[in-house]
Amino acid sequence: MLVLAVDTSSQEGSVAILADGHVEGEVRLRSSMRHSETLFGSVDFLFRSLGIEIGEIDLFAAARGPGSFTGLRVGLAAMAGFAFANGRKSVGISTLAAAAWQVGETENLISPMLDARRGDAYCALFRRQGDELVEQQRPVVVSPGDWFSRLPAQGVVFCGTSGLEAHFGDAHRRMVPVDPYLAATIGRMAVTSNQEPLDPLYVRPSDAELERQDSFTKR
Repeated sequence: MLVLAVDTSSQEGSVAILADGHVEGEVRLRSSMRHSETLFGSVDFLFRSLGIEIGEIDLFAAARGPGSFTGLRVGLAAMAGFAFANGRKSVGISTLAAAAWQVGETENLISPMLDARRGDAYCALFRRQGDELVEQQRPVVVSPGDWFSRLPAQGVVFCGTSGLEAHFGDAHRRMVPVDPYLAATIGRMAVTSNQEPLDPLYVRPSDAELERQDSFTKR
């Protein structure tokens, strides 16, 4: 099965094509450029480099968040459009689930934490059972300290991307680093029971919504 997977949830954008779970080609971008300006060029580059036509893709997958509001919409809309035009299935994968997936098998709970800026983190809690991640606590956006206070001191594996290491000073808490370029992981998860809707997973209000709330409260 050929899978085209994209992650436009953060600055570390990535696109990958996988065949039966193996990465055939991948493009990674860390840039201030908008994903709307790079995504389609990256997809076209992979198709041309691998000699693959879009009609050969069996499944289209995208990161559904949490993450950048604008970035998520670009990736989700692109995969939805590709899938519709080619009569194929499309699925979404949570960025937090993708981070947790990289930890592998463990008897402990898995707590992915991704930098949400403004001193906060996107957090969730999973337990892995074979190829399935079972959500134990739904995604939230909180300060790292608040999140730690909700969890037991032991029996939890924390994982995430750079930017949050300073919060891990406790002897019982260590962050397992994960690859921030999530497209390949999303592609692998897309063919398992972890499939989710190709809808954005927003945890915090957008900047525009926050501005409207502030404007309303000041009246």
